[in-house]
Amino acid sequence: MPAWWEEMVHIVTGRVSRHDDLPDLRGLATRRVALEKTHFLVNDRERRGDERRTYVMRHVAPTRHDVASVAVSSNGRGVGSLPHEVAVSVAPILHRLGGAALINGVGSRPGSLRLWVDLPTSTALADFAVHRDGKRRAHDS
Repeated sequence: MPAWWEEMVHIVTGRVSRHDDLPDLRGLATRRVALEKTHFLVNDRERRGDERRTYVMRHVAPTRHDVASVAVSSNGRGVGSLPHEVAVSVAPILHRLGGAALINGVGSRPGSLRLWVDLPTSTALADFAVHRDGKRRAHDS
């Protein structure tokens, strides 16, 4: 689902539930990563609770100041971004997967304003991309 459509659906309905066309990375081996900018973008309701949430991470078009940026959204609105040092390694693989993918959001830690995500490890993400590329080639043959 394109980002602009996801945002429009969120504005009209308050939620987004279809992500059928995005790669689902939630079953891969992960590591916990704190998102940046969550204190500007997220209200208290989003921070409460430890239940997993479906987040979409999306490779943002490079600018002359930032060549690797990965935004994270929930129900069509931004909730933060991956730290730059993490985004540098994730952005090329995410771009190869089509620019966006599903990950788990895990809320915030007690006493913290930051939201955290379960981000696939570099090895798991690379293996997923290679496996997906192999399946595509076999399907195209």
